[in-house]
Amino acid sequence: MSVLKIFGAAGFCALLTIVAQAVPQARADDWSYLDDRSTPQKLVQSYYYAISNRFYAQAYSYFQEGSAPKNFDTWVKGYADTGSVEVRFGETAPDPGAGQIHWALPVAIAARKTDGTATVFTGCYTIHMTNLGMQSAPPYQPMGIVSASLRATDQSFGKVSPGPC
Repeated sequence: MSVLKIFGAAGFCALLTIVAQAVPQARADDWSYLDDRSTPQKLVQSYYYAISNRFYAQAYSYFQEGSAPKNFDTWVKGYADTGSVEVRFGETAPDPGAGQIHWALPVAIAARKTDGTATVFTGCYTIHMTNLGMQSAPPYQPMGIVSASLRATDQSFGKVSPGPC
């Protein structure tokens, strides 16, 4: 027996209205996404955007192959109480050689926990990319994080300088 026969046309329309109101609606004006690997700064900014939004699989994907933390679940648990992350950058320049490009990117980071407390870190990200002209067959390997060296500091985020590398 069809739903239309059970409820009638008016009842069926009422049922659809109730169901539609019960299902959360995605709004185009508040949907956002950031995934930019065009510069070392955009890469790290995208990484922390993903962390801040709990898009852990996306964040994990920013590591170069072989450079990601070994255990994904343990790595995710390390961010369990992270509410948001803000990052500033120091100056960097590419260091090309033998078809490879490396960057040492100085950073200052304010990591805010879900309880409202914040910790400020300074340090350096090492970023790598194979020269685009050397990548002639799939799969394409985008720019990625090789390592990070971060230290907590007592300075405020507004006063701390990124780095050193």
